[in-house]
Amino acid sequence: MNTNLLSRDKQNADEKKKRTKKMLIIIFMCLLMVILFLAYVNTLCPDPSMGNSNTPASNLDQSGSAIDGVASPKSREEILDDLEKQQLVVTDKLSSNITFPSGNSGTIGDWIVENPSSNNIIQQAKVYFEDQLIATSVPIYPNQHIEKIELLQDMQTGEYDGIAYIDYYDMETQEFISRAGYSIHITIR
Repeated sequence: MNTNLLSRDKQNADEKKKRTKKMLIIIFMCLLMVILFLAYVNTLCPDPSMGNSNTPASNLDQSGSAIDGVASPKSREEILDDLEKQQLVVTDKLSSNITFPSGNSGTIGDWIVENPSSNNIIQQAKVYFEDQLIATSVPIYPNQHIEKIELLQDMQTGEYDGIAYIDYYDMETQEFISRAGYSIHITIR
């Protein structure tokens, strides 16, 4: 019976050694992970006292100047008003067909283009066929429209597909702002 007790004691001691060994390995792995994590964090957020290349020079840069006094921020309404002025919201109204009674240069054709009063830009229409300008409208201000347009070059009788570009110009400076293009049908009788 003494040999049984001795062998059990030995087994218990071996199991304790194995558990202790496992526990030491787990603790070592945890410490290693913490060290690696701290090393990684240190590369992301280096200590500024270590002379990192991102630290500012020791001399104060005296170029430029600041404005005296407290800044006066814009109100919400002023900011929204400024943003609204910068937006270009335009409504285009144009017929999809131009009809010319003949194909001779200088012929006046029927075409309607309207610049609604809600627009805050000047519009000018330009009609192209095969990359050639064939007609240009007069400037159309808000709440104005045209019903006629002049053919700028000779064309053969027939039906053609073209592109009408509406160019947008600033009301105050009359500078070009943007352009929109529309497919149109051109009839030459």
